[in-house]
Amino acid sequence: MQKEDLDFFRKWFFEYVRQFSSPDPFIQENIELKIKHTGRVCENILLLSKSEKISEKECMLAEVIALFHDLGRFEQFMKYKTFRDSESENHAVLSVKILSNKKVLSRLSAEEENLILKAIEYHNRMEIPQNIDKCSKLNFFSKLIRDADKIDILKLSSEEYSEGKYLNPALELNLPDTQGYSEPIVSEILNNRMAKIVDMKNRNDVKLLRLSWIFDINFPATFSLLKEYGYLETIMSSLPEIKETNLLKRHFENYLNSIET
Repeated sequence: MQKEDLDFFRKWFFEYVRQFSSPDPFIQENIELKIKHTGRVCENILLLSKSEKISEKECMLAEVIALFHDLGRFEQFMKYKTFRDSESENHAVLSVKILSNKKVLSRLSAEEENLILKAIEYHNRMEIPQNIDKCSKLNFFSKLIRDADKIDILKLSSEEYSEGKYLNPALELNLPDTQGYSEPIVSEILNNRMAKIVDMKNRNDVKLLRLSWIFDINFPATFSLLKEYGYLETIMSSLPEIKETNLLKRHFENYLNSIET
């Protein structure tokens, strides 16, 4: 990949997303949200890439993955008015479909194109497929985009939960603001596993699910950034004061303290 390729992809992205501008304030808010999210994920992936001391060419490859990782979100939200894949379609698969149908990556080598498409496809799965070689470039770049994406979603969540902030229902996946937690989500967390989207019943579960992402963090720099910015603490402090809360908070804190960055 060359610098002119990256420039081409940046230009193509902004031309593509421009078509989703809408007079509907709710749609426009969320289209803009995803454009800004994409920009920050690009920044995050470059921070992580540089912390891993990879080459300039590989940094550009990482940025393209970040640039296109949520490409399907724009069509998804315009069509379904939701970011919840289970109520619409898998946005990562949709991103790959758009890139492939429009042959956006055809200027690259087949190896680079395949790596980008696969890393995008895997970025929202519960885990990277087990058959991927742990030492492969695909495994490395898949981990990069997963971490970079999580950092920004946790940032957005922490801002949403700050006192007095408006809660965007699309970011809350249109779930109700009821009391308590889903028991399966609590169980997964106490076993140091990521919670499952299918188990979410309310907005408290959304918070816990996002906090459970710390069990799928791949790079020391990611933990360092999360600790520096305090996103996890802000989300934890927004949890309701019920009997399970202190147990979960202690569990998260103990896990984070056990991680050396």
